[in-house]
Amino acid sequence: MTRNWKRFNKQKTLFKSYYCAGCKQRKSCGQLNPEYCCSCIYEREQEKAQEYNSYEEVLTSKHIDRERTLRQLQLLRSYSGCPQCGSKAVDAYSLYEKNRLVCQPCLMNRESGSSSPISFSERSKWYKKWWGINLIEWLEDYGCLLVNAECAREWLKDKGHLSNCQCLELEAQKLTEMFSSSLKEYQEKLKYCQCVRSEKIRVGSDYYAWCERCEKDIEVASKKRVIKNRNDVRFWGIESEWKILCLRCIGREFYRRMVDWQRKKFREYIRRGYE
Repeated sequence: MTRNWKRFNKQKTLFKSYYCAGCKQRKSCGQLNPEYCCSCIYEREQEKAQEYNSYEEVLTSKHIDRERTLRQLQLLRSYSGCPQCGSKAVDAYSLYEKNRLVCQPCLMNRESGSSSPISFSERSKWYKKWWGINLIEWLEDYGCLLVNAECAREWLKDKGHLSNCQCLELEAQKLTEMFSSSLKEYQEKLKYCQCVRSEKIRVGSDYYAWCERCEKDIEVASKKRVIKNRNDVRFWGIESEWKILCLRCIGREFYRRMVDWQRKKFREYIRRGYE
């Protein structure tokens, strides 16, 4: 009995992770990623490569990010502390996404949740440890920020590095080349893809799916997490942008296009009270 229970748990775990975590329609061959099928991973890489496709766009984005980081550090330095609790720790999400200084302890008490706390002293220690620079000195004397740790090391060796600094351009060029070469590598590996597509449409729930037209609840085959044939548009031999429909929507949209045996089957499902 114990052996059978262990085997059941093992099969249950395999069932949850066997199909692609993205589309849930293919068994991953593991060529590109063990959790996602090759098609999903390649689409993600294409999206990333599109963002870093142009050197000029990447360089402009890096300039904007650098200026935003500088403004946030200046804002964080000017923060004198929360008037209620006196804490100088602010909510990281509010600072980075909204450029707002919100006391993290007070937010935690008020909403029972927040992002990580961040303070100017903490950031100063980080820059001192990893970049070897005094953050206050840079904000007061230079009014700018170095590009990265490599740029900081060059400045520590040569104080005139800023006059001919090309670190930002080099970083943008490296990013563009890296994503371009990564996409080509994925294209080569995609030729050997052995992912297997599920014959039936799979869903993430054990009990219900939703009609893509009217959003009505549809019962699924819980043991395999697949759509039942009657709700699969392909079962009726129809090509459509919709994949999962209730019987009522199938009848409204496609009943006239059905052949005799399909209409007979459809009327039988309706008589049984299926949805």
